Amino acid sequence: MTAHNNRSARTRLFALSLCFCAVLAACKDDTKAPSPSPSQSASGKTQPAKDPAREQAAARTSYSQAYNRLIDDNRSVAAKYKSYVQMNVNGKSPSGNSFYGSPSDVQSIADDLKKARAGGSGDAALDAAVDGVVATGEKLVAVWTPMDPYYRSKSFLEDKWVKGRAADADMNAAFKGLLASIDTLGSELDRVQEASRTERMAKLKAEGDLLNYHTLASMAVAKKFVNSLDQIDGMKNKDAVAKVDAAASELQASLEELSKALEEAKAAAKAKGEAGKAPNYNYESLHGSLLNMIGQWRTFKDSKFPSTFKNIVSYYNSAVGSYNRGFGR
Repeated sequence: MTAHNNRSARTRLFALSLCFCAVLAACKDDTKAPSPSPSQSASGKTQPAKDPAREQAAARTSYSQAYNRLIDDNRSVAAKYKSYVQMNVNGKSPSGNSFYGSPSDVQSIADDLKKARAGGSGDAALDAAVDGVVATGEKLVAVWTPMDPYYRSKSFLEDKWVKGRAADADMNAAFKGLLASIDTLGSELDRVQEASRTERMAKLKAEGDLLNYHTLASMAVAKKFVNSLDQIDGMKNKDAVAKVDAAASELQASLEELSKALEEAKAAAKAKGEAGKAPNYNYESLHGSLLNMIGQWRTFKDSKFPSTFKNIVSYYNSAVGSYNRGFGR
């Protein structure tokens, strides 16, 4: 664990795309807007006019994808910073065996965010959070880039860490600045996606689409469950553990409803002689991942093995992956 005790450093929760790109088949109808009038290009060819709503949705999805890259397990910024801290640059016995990664990794994500940010997401606070990640990310790149050859070539063995120690404060500050910005972006994505989810669930329920309704409901409870893990403090916080247990029970009940809806959808397709139109496998994959997540939590309570705790988050992220891959055919 890094000295920077942030959510992305601990649980590394992947972001759901939700309906930003209509990942649910049922979401697609909602994202359709009246066809915009075509425009004339300089060459005289008719070009379709831009659809602001779709462009903003695409920007939000790009933000989620970039956020996931920023927190992606061993490739995350937090993991890179942890490896830097473990070098103990200003300590009595520095180590040259830990630091990995490249400033180009961060620059690539910053470039993708800038491209998505050009048109904006339609949400000022979310866009501002993206601006923050870009700014702090490029600040880290500026500090890290001249030091990258130094660490890759292990020049610290030649100068006895003189250059490394001189840059250590700036490296720490730049990493911490980016990590704080990543947390802010994660919070803003949570806010925007929660609003989208609530609106979407209301429509799904009204339309009688119980399969997608219970899918979203289960993912919402799963997110609450995993976020609660941050408070358990090695199982010392009994109130927090009780909240996780309650969320696990709530999630299991929600998954039972999802299972019923899934079986009903399969039966309906079969009754119509449309076996090929049975629900996409990602529904079952998501359902199974979340059940396994609950199981790993109960195993962790019994065993306290750190690897089991990591499995809890891995299963959650697997469910998010199934969700974000979509349910269309």
